[in-house]
Amino acid sequence: MGGQVGIPTHSSYHAGKWGLEGFTESVSREVSDFNIHLTLVEPGATRTGFASALQYTTETTVYRDNAVGRTRHYLETADESVFTGDPAKLAAAIDDTTRHPRPPLRLTLGSDTYSAIHAALTERLTALETQKDLAESVAFTH
Repeated sequence: MGGQVGIPTHSSYHAGKWGLEGFTESVSREVSDFNIHLTLVEPGATRTGFASALQYTTETTVYRDNAVGRTRHYLETADESVFTGDPAKLAAAIDDTTRHPRPPLRLTLGSDTYSAIHAALTERLTALETQKDLAESVAFTH
């Protein structure tokens, strides 16, 4: 979900993911006439052991009590049993998707991913709708 949702402390990660989202969406439109399909796999929290392998630098006081500190605390104390993604089921879903004649551009895997992306897209759409009049106001008048 890193290309759809922004999480504090993940800015470099998200920069790459958001770039990949735009690149893949653009290329998919360029090659669709050749019956070539691309799929962005967007998994959620998966029990892989990765979170427990993270190492942290010394905590900076100014960040301790804000979004960065809360995210760090969650990651440092997270028990992977709360990660609902089953790696084997994710792999099977990905494999199955490769066999579809017209696979989706985005494959959302995990209820946490679905909820987070839905919330982010809803928030962006709501913000966009508040700017409609302003967006239209910058056109030339005839």
